Amino acid sequence: MSPRLKISNYVIERLSNIDTNESTGCLYGLMYDGTLLVVGLSLELFENEKNTYRQFLLNLPAEIELCGVVRFGETLTTGTTMKEILQDVDITDNPLVMIVNEKKEMKTHFLVHDKFEETKYEVLSSDEMWKQFLHVRLNTILPLSCEATISGVKNILQNKRKKIASGQVSFHVDGTSVYLFGVASDVGLTGTSTEATIGELVDSMSPEQPKKKKHNTSSIEIVPINLVLKTTKDILSDKLVKTAVKMMTTQRKPAFCISMPLRIDTLAMIHRNTKLLDLYTVLVEAACRSLRLLESVLLEQLGQEGIGDGAGLRLPETFHFLPQEIGHFITRVVPKAIPDESMEKERRLLHEQLGLALTRPVFRRGNAYADKSNGRLVNPHEAIPQQPSKPDVTVALVRGRYTYHHYMQDNFNDDGWGCAYRSMQTIFSWFRYQGYTTVDIPTHRDIQQCLVNIGDKQSSFLGSKQWIGSTEVMFCLETLLGVQSRIIFANTGAELQSYAHDLVHHFQTHGSPIMIGGGVLAHTILGVEFNAATNDIRYLILDPHYTGQEDLSIVISKGWCGWKNSDFWNKTAHYNLCLPQTKPAI
Repeated sequence: MSPRLKISNYVIERLSNIDTNESTGCLYGLMYDGTLLVVGLSLELFENEKNTYRQFLLNLPAEIELCGVVRFGETLTTGTTMKEILQDVDITDNPLVMIVNEKKEMKTHFLVHDKFEETKYEVLSSDEMWKQFLHVRLNTILPLSCEATISGVKNILQNKRKKIASGQVSFHVDGTSVYLFGVASDVGLTGTSTEATIGELVDSMSPEQPKKKKHNTSSIEIVPINLVLKTTKDILSDKLVKTAVKMMTTQRKPAFCISMPLRIDTLAMIHRNTKLLDLYTVLVEAACRSLRLLESVLLEQLGQEGIGDGAGLRLPETFHFLPQEIGHFITRVVPKAIPDESMEKERRLLHEQLGLALTRPVFRRGNAYADKSNGRLVNPHEAIPQQPSKPDVTVALVRGRYTYHHYMQDNFNDDGWGCAYRSMQTIFSWFRYQGYTTVDIPTHRDIQQCLVNIGDKQSSFLGSKQWIGSTEVMFCLETLLGVQSRIIFANTGAELQSYAHDLVHHFQTHGSPIMIGGGVLAHTILGVEFNAATNDIRYLILDPHYTGQEDLSIVISKGWCGWKNSDFWNKTAHYNLCLPQTKPAI
């Protein structure tokens, strides 16, 4: 019997917008309660061994598997490529085949006994998906000690995968007394009921969370889990932990040896109704995927000229990405300290495989998902309830992540004079999160020093409480980041309405926050809503004058982040807007 079919709205939107010359793509999904949920897709380029669905699967959270094929065209035919992919589908006995024609009309079929049976599907919204699913994140360090050869690395990592898969390890859910054990143990689970689900455990860890759910900017839940090894000679020594960023190479005959701490950092996407007892095998698969990614990075380095003895080998680093248009995590492992600029070719291939535009970074280190932001709120505007779309109304918003910077943060009293500094810090954080830069967010003094260095201010400006405006923000962005900005001058607050099309174009093209200064106040514009029929415009404002704690419910309910009508602006004051521009980049 074929499963029920649901498709993530992210997949539907990507298929509706994708522009490709490829004829075939791969679909990825997971099974739960007799339902196949399609969460991702890739274009099958067949250019080299690294750029195939088999390798790409390692970059996805465990439990997400190859589930079918998407074909771009009018006819439902199974060529050699399509048959090869469908043969690798293990998640269901009835692989899925989607047809997307030139009009972007979509039909879905299950392959049942070598015959195509058309089936209906339900579109699952992102909100509904994250209510039903969560992620577990396995994080641990394993020692790696072997000959500095390709065969040496392959053998030792194969042995580690076998050991993990043999049931000799256990897993501990961080912050609880719950342990999961493998077949080598007499018990499978301790610390809770054997009937308990992962969703029930998460709810018990934060019983007040459901009350605050409506103000949660990131509805994605990630449960941290540790791997526990039995006490054997493979246990990581204290010395190795303390030197987690150091490596040793010791010469012995007939080859050099490498010794390094290998960090496993991996994800799995699971339904909240998954029993904790069933989580063990999921974590084993997640750990093995991580080890294969780590292995590929080490082997690639060992194959390079000059690293044959392991002396120049770099520690692999793991980064998880959650691109806004993709809707699921993608994991990349890269050599430590290799500049992003040196890995553009790899990122370009990934963009092409995912059908992403080649105009902005998505997989640089700065783009990596981070659930910590030094206590600052991330994207508070996402907690504002969305209004249903209306005819003739265009909504254009900031694209990507940023942190909310406002008065009195960092134990620094800038109340009454630092609003433009804080707005610039918010803009700076956006460029960091989008991967355009790794430069630290400047302090007030850093900003003042920059303006003194370029000759815009006298040395007496340093350490003062003098205001800055849009022009100074433009100077600093250009000097510190190399970012060009467009300045818009409005003689009155009422005149701002005439620039509605410019603001819509900015957010649709560049997506960066806008700093606006007028009179003695500065604000950050995160988006606009323009009604073409009435010429009415609303502004999504992030107010840097807030002096309270990082409490999202207060920020939203009191309007420190919210939609404002045109009368928000002083009709007689002059306003200058700084619109930071982006350049095409990967």
